[in-house]
Amino acid sequence: MGVQEPIHILLVDDRPENLLALEAVLESEQYHLVKATSGEEALRCLLKGEFAVIVLDVQMPGMDGIETARLIKARDKTKDIPIIFISANSKEAEHLFAGYSAGAIDYMVKPFIPQILKSKIDGFVEMYLTNKRHKTQSMLLQQKTYELERINQELIKAKEAAEIAAKAKTEFLAMMSHEIRTPMNGVIGMVDLLMESDLKEEQREYAKIIRSSADALVTVINDILDFTKMESGKLELEEYPFDLENCIQEVFSLFSVEAGKKNLELMYFIEDHIPKVIFGDMARLRQVLINLIANAIKFTHEGGVYLMVSLKGRTDDAIDIEFAVQDTGIGISVDKIDRLFKPFSQLDSSMTRKYGGTGLGLAICRSLVEMMGGEIRVEPSEEKGATFIFNIVAKEPEPDGNGRRGDDEFHLRVSGGEKEEPVVLVVDDHPVNQKLMVSMLNKLGLRADVAEDGKQAVEKAMAASGYRFIFMDLQMPVMDGLEATRLIRKREEELSSRPVIVAITANVMEGIQSRCKEAGMDDYISKPVQMGSVKDILTRYPFPLPRESMQTRI
Repeated sequence: MGVQEPIHILLVDDRPENLLALEAVLESEQYHLVKATSGEEALRCLLKGEFAVIVLDVQMPGMDGIETARLIKARDKTKDIPIIFISANSKEAEHLFAGYSAGAIDYMVKPFIPQILKSKIDGFVEMYLTNKRHKTQSMLLQQKTYELERINQELIKAKEAAEIAAKAKTEFLAMMSHEIRTPMNGVIGMVDLLMESDLKEEQREYAKIIRSSADALVTVINDILDFTKMESGKLELEEYPFDLENCIQEVFSLFSVEAGKKNLELMYFIEDHIPKVIFGDMARLRQVLINLIANAIKFTHEGGVYLMVSLKGRTDDAIDIEFAVQDTGIGISVDKIDRLFKPFSQLDSSMTRKYGGTGLGLAICRSLVEMMGGEIRVEPSEEKGATFIFNIVAKEPEPDGNGRRGDDEFHLRVSGGEKEEPVVLVVDDHPVNQKLMVSMLNKLGLRADVAEDGKQAVEKAMAASGYRFIFMDLQMPVMDGLEATRLIRKREEELSSRPVIVAITANVMEGIQSRCKEAGMDDYISKPVQMGSVKDILTRYPFPLPRESMQTRI
C-alpha cells in the first residue's frame, strides 16, 4: 500500500510572525504548508501546485486579500478551492459582505482560537479528499462507459459480420445441397431401377455396392445439413398420423441384411396398449431409430440388437412413448458418456478410422428428440453393450385419421373406387429425373405425363384437367415451380378436381417449405427421391380429392 502524499495548504499573510503562528497550529505530517507574504506571491504558488484550502489575510499592502480572492475565483483551475479569511476588522458588516462576495467560504477574527481553525481546516481537507475520490471514480466510470460503448460497437459489428457469414453459409449449403442431391437423385434412382431388372449375380453385386455407397454419401450430406439447420434453430417438425409399427418395420428392414451377415438377432417389442396410429413426425422418429440401430449393429459383433417400445405416460391430449435400443456390443466407458452427444465427437479417434462416421449422428438425435418433446440418455456397460433410451411426446389422431402405410392400403387408397387409372404430371427440366419419377410411378401402377418447365406444366394442367397429382420441381428454366403452382391455383376453378401439388427439390434449407405453402403446394419431398417417399405422398392423399376437403400439409 503506497504512502499518501501530504495535502497542500496555502497560508497567505504579509506578517512573518502571523505565518509562524498559523504554521504552529496546523503543523502535521498530513499537511504540506506553503507560505506566501503577498497576494502576488500567493497567485504564483497557485500556478505551481494543487491546494486543498487557502488561509488568506484580508489586510495586506499592495494587493489585499479581497482582490486576491477575486483573482483566485476567476481562474477555472482554482475557483473551487475554499478560502478562509482572517482579519482583525471583520466585525464590520460591510467588510464581511465584501469578503464573502469575493469568494470566501469562512471568516475568522484575530486573534483566532487555534483549535477552531484546525478543526475547520481538517473539515475542508476531508471535503477536498472526498471530492477528489469522487472525481477519480467519475473518471473511472467515464472510462468504463467509453470502453463499454467501444465494446458494444465491436459486438454490433461482430454480430453483423456473423449474420452475413451465417447467411452466406446458408446460401452456400443450399447451393451445395442442390448441386450434390440432383446428381445423387439420378444415381440412386437409376440404381434402384437397375436392380429390379434382369441382372447377372455379379452385376447385381456391383449395383448393390453402388447403392450402398450412394446411401452412405447421402447420409453424410443429410447429417451436415440437418446439423446446420438445428444449430441455427431453423429445423421444423412435420406432424401427421402414421402407423408406429410399420415405421419400426421399415427401419428394421433396412438393417436385416447387415444383421444377417453378422449373425445378429434383430428384434423389436411393442407394448399392446400403445396406439397403433400416432400423430407426430414419422420421418424424424425414423431418423433417430435408424441412427441408433445403425450404431448398435456397427459396434456389435455377436448377440443381437433389440428395440423395446413402451408407454411412459398418457394425458388427455398426448402420449409419452419410450424407446430403448439395446445391444450386446463393445460397450461404452462410463467416463466417456459426456462426449457422446457432442457434435463432431467420437469416443476414440481410432473409432473413426475403424467404423467411420461424421460424429454428428448422436448430436442430431439429441436435438430431434428434444424437438419432439423428449430426452435421450445412455445406460452403458463395458461388458454387456449399451442401451440408448429416448422418449417422444405424440398425440393420438382423431378416430377417422388416416395413418396406415401398408401396400394393401396403398392400392386401396389410390384406386379409391374409381374405374379409370389416376393420372400424374411430373414437372422437371432434368431428363434423368423425369425418367426416374415416371418409372417409379409406373411401378406403382400410375400413368404419368411429363412437362419440362413450369410454363408447360400450366398448359398441360389446364388442357387435361384430370391430373390428380403434380410432382413439381422448383428450380426450372422459363418458369419455376412456385410461379407455375400459383398460376394453376389461380385457375383451378376451371379444373374438374383440385390436384395435389407436391414440391420436389434438392434445396432443403430454411424458408423453402413456407414459400411452397404460400404458393399453394400441398406437400414437399426432397431429392434424392426414393420409392418410399412417393408412396408416403400417394397414401397420404386418397382419391377422390374434393377441393373443399383438401388440407395443406407443408
